[in-house]
Amino acid sequence: MYCKNCDNSLRTDFRYCPNCGGKVVKNRLSLMNVWQDLSYQVFNLDNTLFKTFRHLFSKPEVVVESYISGTRKKYMNPISYFAIAVTLSGVLFFVLRNVYDVELTRNSFTEAQTPNLDFVFDYQGLLSYIIMPIYALMTWLLFIDKKKLNYTEHLVANAYITGQTSFVQVLLCLPLFGFFDIRYDIFNWVFLLAIVVYQFFVFGRIHQTRFLSTLFRGLVYLILFVIVMLALGVVIVLLAMLMGQFTIEDFAPK
Repeated sequence: MYCKNCDNSLRTDFRYCPNCGGKVVKNRLSLMNVWQDLSYQVFNLDNTLFKTFRHLFSKPEVVVESYISGTRKKYMNPISYFAIAVTLSGVLFFVLRNVYDVELTRNSFTEAQTPNLDFVFDYQGLLSYIIMPIYALMTWLLFIDKKKLNYTEHLVANAYITGQTSFVQVLLCLPLFGFFDIRYDIFNWVFLLAIVVYQFFVFGRIHQTRFLSTLFRGLVYLILFVIVMLALGVVIVLLAMLMGQFTIEDFAPK
């Protein structure tokens, strides 16, 4: 028997070619075969996605440290995990806006009419990639005294964390907003707080910091996070005004 990819001679019990790593296909083409190939080649769902999702709750430090130490097959790599989660988040926001008719940027704490900024979510995926290095910079600075992870390794950890919380957001929001009348901004602030708690739970496990030390770092991160989000919001509003989405008069009380 020969490999159909590189013509290397194979034993009959081989499942993969030892020369090129190609999968040995013995069965006729079927829908099941096509799905298995698609899931592995495109999404790498060969049991790793669900294992990664489970273990990022039960033992997140193992998932992060496994990738950093060179283990590549046990869990899905952080780039793929993050990319799939961001894509699903884009689908979620499309459903919220166009199917559930949720006003994503409505302020529940004021009756003042302000311009609808929901168009920002058209660029949600791009913003996620832009903000990720900022998350990593903040966590790297907050744990720099531990000297355990470098900046790139903080990028890996934050990619896993953001991917995980994005998956959870999708799983929560689709039924929650489908069955109940909930203000998105209130849900979002509660969920953001939960994200920070989970984020520092993970970094606390990785760096083995005590509860008070982890809590203090988390509070500082939360303050920095709010400042960054406010600054980003100002930039988005200014860009939107330059593109003619609205004018300064639209913010005047009505």
